[in-house]
Amino acid sequence: MRIATRLWLALIAAIVLVLSVGVTFRVREERRVLLEVTLRNRRFFAHALRAALTGGGQDADPVAEAERMLGEEAVVRGHIESHLVSRLGRGGLPRPLLGRQADEGLARGDVVAGVRGAELLTYIPLDPEGRLAVELVEPHAMEALLAPIRIISVVGQTVAISGFAGLLTFALVGWFVGRPLARLAQLARRIAAGDLEARVALDLGRDEVGLLAREMNQMASTLSATRRALEELDAARVEALEQLRHADRLRTVGQLASSLAHELGTPLNVVGGHARSIEQEPGDSEARASARVILEQADRMARILRSLLDIARRGTPIRRSLDLRQLAEGASSMLAPLARRHQVAIELVEPPTPVSVRADAQQILQVITNLLMNAFQASPGGGAVSVRVEERDVIPPTGVHAPSGRYAWISVEDHGQGIAEEDLPRLFEPFFTRKGEGEGTGLGLAVVEGIVRDHLGWVTVSSERGKGSRFEVCLPLEPN
Repeated sequence: MRIATRLWLALIAAIVLVLSVGVTFRVREERRVLLEVTLRNRRFFAHALRAALTGGGQDADPVAEAERMLGEEAVVRGHIESHLVSRLGRGGLPRPLLGRQADEGLARGDVVAGVRGAELLTYIPLDPEGRLAVELVEPHAMEALLAPIRIISVVGQTVAISGFAGLLTFALVGWFVGRPLARLAQLARRIAAGDLEARVALDLGRDEVGLLAREMNQMASTLSATRRALEELDAARVEALEQLRHADRLRTVGQLASSLAHELGTPLNVVGGHARSIEQEPGDSEARASARVILEQADRMARILRSLLDIARRGTPIRRSLDLRQLAEGASSMLAPLARRHQVAIELVEPPTPVSVRADAQQILQVITNLLMNAFQASPGGGAVSVRVEERDVIPPTGVHAPSGRYAWISVEDHGQGIAEEDLPRLFEPFFTRKGEGEGTGLGLAVVEGIVRDHLGWVTVSSERGKGSRFEVCLPLEPN
């Protein structure tokens, strides 16, 4: 059943109840007024009849005259019952039906009119003491007079007001409730279909429908935010699983690399020793040059093996209070000759106050050195490489489980060739490199990322092809 129909039926019930109460009071008032008028008319009629009964002369018998008049056909057809009564009950005549009210009026010789139930009673005394009287009884007189009033009042007013209330209810409910609810139902269907960006615009102020519309809009916003959060969590879960698989592969590679390093370390030392002996022997210059090449390549392989061991056997860093400014200055000074060879100028930007962290000095120095080396190699045409040390308020990127707050920040930026966008996700994978033969092993950034992660920090990179790259290292500040 529609809301308008329910409301209309409720209004009809309320209207009928109110009208019934009103009609009850109105009928009482009308009954009182009608009774007064009727009794006044009956008294007038009774006085006229009394005059007729006693106006026949001194020899006339009022009782006989009354019996004669009451027996006339006109009186019988008028459905008026007539009786002779005695207030004293003499002569075998009945007493007045009206009781004490009739006795008191007849004793004074007055005409008496009254109501008993639905009957209208009139008494005409036939003697001055009222011992004998004519009783006129009109059965159902009051019902005949008052019933039309009650029926007309209740039925007529109920029909008129109910019709008007129905029209008004359907119009108002349809406009103020039905139309907005239809739009809210359409919104609910769109949300159920997955359109969580759907909204309904209802300018309904602060009424119930407007409140419902605002709550549904808020629900859609909450569902949309929840879905985005679930999608991010799902993506993070997939990424975590991939990282776990990758970590498992790296663990296997690390074990193999560690074994390989131990197996190859001794032969490489032997090769290097013999090559150094040949190089130091006087004689054929061509043999000495070949020995020098063998020695350089053996040293190169030894460095690669040491890098593999660093990845496979990285231990717990020895942490102490450090000023990152001093480490940045030391790395810049140490690599200054190499920078000049690459025609690169190192620009160091640092704050006037210390940037203190608790870290392993050698490992953090290795991080800065590796980043600077990569910047030099990414700037074949020379230029400037900037190193910036500062404190920043940062929000960790997605996937990094660290609180927001103030961190130590190291950035190394070059203006070289930049990094291809498709290579950015793989930069920190071991052995991944786009450098030419003999220019790199693909282990430097993997070592950097591992060291920084061990220090509860993270590394980010941004690059634009042809304009350069910027690596940023974030480390927790030393607690005060």
